[in-house]
Amino acid sequence: MNRIVRITGLLVVPMLAAMSAQAQVSFGPRIGLNLSNTNYDYSDVDFKDKPVSNLLPGAQIGLALNAQFGKLALQPALLFSMKGNTSKVDVATSSSTYKAKSSVRLNYAELPLNLVYSLKGADGGFQVFVGPYVALGLNGKVKVEEVETQNGVIQRDDWEPEIVFASEAGSDLNKAYVRSLDYGLNAGVGYKVDAIQVQVGYGLGLANRVPKYEGERPDIKVHNGNFQLALTYLFE
Repeated sequence: MNRIVRITGLLVVPMLAAMSAQAQVSFGPRIGLNLSNTNYDYSDVDFKDKPVSNLLPGAQIGLALNAQFGKLALQPALLFSMKGNTSKVDVATSSSTYKAKSSVRLNYAELPLNLVYSLKGADGGFQVFVGPYVALGLNGKVKVEEVETQNGVIQRDDWEPEIVFASEAGSDLNKAYVRSLDYGLNAGVGYKVDAIQVQVGYGLGLANRVPKYEGERPDIKVHNGNFQLALTYLFE
C-alpha cells in the first residue's frame, strides 16, 4: 500500500508542477453530496437471493485544483468521501421466512483526477469530465438487523461488527473485513460561472471490497458505486 502511494506521488506531483508552470491555475474548497450504492457480482457462486442495494446519502468535502489549458483542464482534488449502501434480503419457504436489513458506511480519503472540457474554456460554461480516482479506507460502520421465522416462531438478531480495513480477512466474527484500497473511474457533466463550478457525475468502483481469505481470492465481488453532486469555488 505504501509503495502504491509513493509511486502515485512520484508520478503525479512532478506532472502537476510542470503543468502548473504553463497553465492558468486556481484552487478552492469542494463540498458535495454522495448517493452511494454497492454493485454485487455473484457470477462465481450459486446465490439465488441476492440482496437489493439501495442508495445511502453521505458527504464529500475537501480541496480541488484547476489547471486550465484552453478548453481543457486537469482537476485533481483531495476529499473526505462517505460511501456505502443499505440493502435488504427477503427469503420465504413453506415453513420459514428470513429477512435482513443492513447498512454499511465506509469513509475514504479520495483523490480524483479529472480531465475537464469546458465549452468556454477558462470562462467556464457547460462541462464534460472523465478521469480515474484512488481512495484509501479510513473507518466505517456496519449494522445488520435479522428476523427469522421458523414454524411461526420469531427469532431476532442484530450484528454490529467493527470495520477492519485489510487485504486479507481474519476469522473474528465481531469484525467486518474490507479492502482499504478503492479505485475506479469518474464521469459526468458540469457548469461553471466565474469562480463557481457545479458538477454531477458517477463514480464506478473497479476494486473488489472483499479481501482474500486464507490466501484465496474471494468468489464474491463487491464494488462501490457513487452518484455525486459537487460544488467548487475556485480562487484564482
